[in-house]
Amino acid sequence: MDAEPPQRKAKERMVQVFESVELILYGAVGVLLVVIALVALAGEVDNIVSYFVNDTPIIGLNLLIAAIIALELLMIVVGYMKTRSINLGLLLGAGLTAMIRDILVFGYQPTDLQDFAVVLLATAVLVAALYFVGDKTIHT
Repeated sequence: MDAEPPQRKAKERMVQVFESVELILYGAVGVLLVVIALVALAGEVDNIVSYFVNDTPIIGLNLLIAAIIALELLMIVVGYMKTRSINLGLLLGAGLTAMIRDILVFGYQPTDLQDFAVVLLATAVLVAALYFVGDKTIHT
């Protein structure tokens, strides 16, 4: 039997180390996305409780949609960790959700008209990308 050259073993070990580091970093991103979603949901619950207790207006769906975006990104990260592939439909959907959030809060938060035009353009580009790309998956 032929023994593997030491250089090949060293390269394989280095690749294993980088793959482990990548997995750890994606895990950390996933944990942070869970924290973001929980903070956004807690803020929205506080907002609704304040509505019932103090008769203040409900600020809106801003925090709730932020939680949805964080969960969509978490789905992308988990999917990548499981299959080493990225579903472009999910990725584009997360971006589209973020743009729709910006459109919904346009009248409530101070926004420059030029910024809003960019949001509308980005929304149109994302819709077109979803139409043309669809549900493709990229394998790494």
